[in-house]
Amino acid sequence: MENLRLLLKPIGAYLSGTTSNVMSYCLPCSLLSPYISSYWGSERPTTEESIQDFEPSLIIPDACVDIIFTIDHANGIVHSGFCGISDHSSYAWSIKDRPDMSRFAIQFYFWGAQYFISDSIVKSYNTYINVETCFSGWVNYFEKMLLEVVNFQERVKLTEQFLKDKIQQHHSNQNVMNALSHILHVRGTSSVKETCNYAVVSQRQLERVFNDYLGMSIKKVSDLVRYQNLWQDIAFTKFRTIQDAVDKYHYVDQAHLLNDFRKFHTMTPGEALKLAWC
Repeated sequence: MENLRLLLKPIGAYLSGTTSNVMSYCLPCSLLSPYISSYWGSERPTTEESIQDFEPSLIIPDACVDIIFTIDHANGIVHSGFCGISDHSSYAWSIKDRPDMSRFAIQFYFWGAQYFISDSIVKSYNTYINVETCFSGWVNYFEKMLLEVVNFQERVKLTEQFLKDKIQQHHSNQNVMNALSHILHVRGTSSVKETCNYAVVSQRQLERVFNDYLGMSIKKVSDLVRYQNLWQDIAFTKFRTIQDAVDKYHYVDQAHLLNDFRKFHTMTPGEALKLAWC
């Protein structure tokens, strides 16, 4: 499989590191890096002294899917869910307002989860569902491990041992991978017809396998990839003018770009920049 991760570097709404709910972050080993973007979560359980009041954080479509575990150490309970591919923003609460809590998550690239999944990913589109729906047998392992192990790095180590045994290479679909490679190379700016021509597959057939394999249509995948690339260029000031962005990402005009950005991000690029670096 081509290393698609080199063609897309997803980022979230916060870039300063002070507002995000993410407390620790770790990249996967080389074997798992084609599928997994990162592991994130708490460095240690919260304490009475560390409790703070937090506003909910903006979660933007980042072209990733997450298995998220929230651990209540005081009561010995692990809450879990699978946050599927999303094309709209939402808000999430921090766990820093309660004691004896921690969080741990596995973040897959949107094409990577399929190599571990036990059922169709279609059920997870724009939803937060039970982990067992798509990853049968995972919850028992993680509930036990996360209650026994509180150190973030040790959790990552045990998670990677578990994941290495779960990779299912036969789940790959060459037509999807070829089409995805094209979409990522052109930063989501190609039409559905151009993508199908590149993959040498009829639109009807490619739409079907995209839906089965990724849970999204070709156009929605392209739109998501274009938005993520656009946001990164905006965030790191790679445009002199908004018209430069219009031209690079093949928008009809500035209004089209601004409306499309607001659809994903809930705000204008200027407002997004202020939030990102606050």
